[in-house]
Amino acid sequence: MTNTTSSRTATEGTWALPLLTLAPLAAIRFLTELSTPWLAVSWILCAMSVILVSVGWVTAFQHGTRGPGVWGMCVLVHAVLAWQLIVLARQ
Repeated sequence: MTNTTSSRTATEGTWALPLLTLAPLAAIRFLTELSTPWLAVSWILCAMSVILVSVGWVTAFQHGTRGPGVWGMCVLVHAVLAWQLIVLARQ
């Protein structure tokens, strides 16, 4: 049986990169007092994650998704991103 989906379809890995970008954000927040340089780094990492999430959505819309696990990962990434944005905005 042949696979009719494109090799560029959105997978769990599509959403893993933005999640990995958010991991240092949580570490910075827990290990430092978020001084000005760390706060700037946190906003840069958050912006990079937003860009990567946008790329993931473009991939999902253009090439489709592969399996239901992709949507679980998508929800997780969006929840963590929203949480980090709220925490940074309250600083």
